[in-house]
Formats: sequence, C-alpha cells, structure tokens
Amino acid sequence: MALDPAWLARGTARMVRHAMQTTEPTMTKREANQQRSLEAFLAKKAEFDALLTELQQASDDHFGADPEAVLWGETAWLRVTRQMLVNDDLGAFTDFGAMIGRRIADFENAIAYAVLNAANGDGPTLVTGNAPVFSTGAARANKAAAGSALDITSLAAGRAAIMRQRSLDGIPIAIGEHMRLLVGPNLEMPARQLTVPVAADQVSRENIYAGMIEPIVEPLIPANRWYLFAHQQASPVYVYGYLDGAEAPRIGTNPIQGVDGIEISVLFDFGVGAIDWRGGWFNPGT
Repeated sequence: MALDPAWLARGTARMVRHAMQTTEPTMTKREANQQRSLEAFLAKKAEFDALLTELQQASDDHFGADPEAVLWGETAWLRVTRQMLVNDDLGAFTDFGAMIGRRIADFENAIAYAVLNAANGDGPTLVTGNAPVFSTGAARANKAAAGSALDITSLAAGRAAIMRQRSLDGIPIAIGEHMRLLVGPNLEMPARQLTVPVAADQVSRENIYAGMIEPIVEPLIPANRWYLFAHQQASPVYVYGYLDGAEAPRIGTNPIQGVDGIEISVLFDFGVGAIDWRGGWFNPGT
C-alpha cells in the first residue's frame, strides 16, 4: 500500500499545532512538556537540528538589518519512506509532529531572548533616539546607573522609573494591573521572596508587592541580570508574531520520485523585535 501524502500532512500538522499549544517557553507563554528521546529517530532529529542552526543564522541576518521590523521564513525538508515506517518498531514517527512543534516553540523562545540579551542586556538599537532599548541616558532613563542586587529597594526604584515614563504627548504610560519581574536561575529565590504573599504579624513585614508583580524565571537570562516590565497589554516593549494566518508551521508533502515514500516540508515564519522602551527597566545586577 502506497503512502498517502495528504493524509500524512494533515496528521502531522495536527500534531505540530497540539505540541506548540502545550509547550510554553516564557517569552511566548506556552507550557513545556518533556521530550522523548527515541533511538530510531536520532538520524532524522539530527537533520532537523541542523535546520534550526540554519534558521538561527537567517534570523541573525534579519535582526542585523532592522531590529524594529523583523520577519523571516524558512522551509525544511525531511524524507520518510515506507521502509522507514515499517521498521519503526519504537514508534518514533508517532511523535514526529509533536517533536517539531516542541522544538519550534523552544526555538521561538531562544530567538526572542537572543534579541533581549543583545548588547549585554541593553537590547537592539531602536531607530527612535538611535539608542538601545535600555540605557541610562535621558533618551531612555530605564536602566540602573550601576548594577545592584535584587531587593525591595532596587525593585521599588525600577517600578518608580517605569511609572515616570511619559508618552509622546506627555501622559504617564499605563503599567497594567500586574508587572512582570524577569530573572535568570541565579535570582529565582529573591524574585519569589519579593513577590509572593507572606503571613506577616506586622505591617512592616508584609510583602507589599505580592499580587502586583509576577516573577518569571527564564534560564536564558544570564548572570544576575533582572528586568521589570509593565503588563504586556498596557505598554509592550518586545513583541513577537507570525504571518497572518500562519501561527503554526505549515506542513506540506510531496512524493519522492522512484521511492515509495514522501518528502515532508515544514514552512515556518516568525518575527520578534522591540517596539518601545518605556514599559521596561533593566538592572545588570552585581
């Protein structure tokens, strides 16, 4: 029985969409699942990993051109033959679509944090003001003059700095109901200590920012850097997106000439960049 390209494409696309919806890196807010490692799929997985390296280079090229308007697209091809499916005793290809979805979700996250971490955490240079996203200068005033530890004093300073920012017409920017404190693994404990409710027997011991600031721990934030952001719907700083109608990879199939098998193509368009600086605060840490 010959392989049905249309059937496999539909099935793979469904698995990719499901995997991306259930995988949540911090930048794109998807929930992470554990990825199975299957020996029978190592060869094809290596091909896909090599593709991601190519996409990384393509992404870097685009970011260097225009950090405020970023969009790139690439296509990968993997060949699946009938013999490979018949010999797939471990069920590796059952997880094929799910693996692509999870890997692309993680890849989105890595690309986004590469932009955030640019220039030692200052971010890309914006056309407006010809300055990076975060700077101590008057054009930005959203970066600590000297790195400091994450504590109640430095957190209050960052929050106040964001609240002092003004829109183009001089109106204070909106910060939203909740702000977000972004840290790396080194600062997870103080970040949670400063933002979770505690049962205090005195007013002076209450956690004043409980319920007002949400901690987010991201392994891609290096050293002791930390960021504070207004709510993303109120005053966004970094945004990401896709081509209209293509929020998940598009899966296509073509027959392989002379072989009972198909060629699966994965087309993916994704963009990320900085659009403003007013809604964020950066402290390089100590």
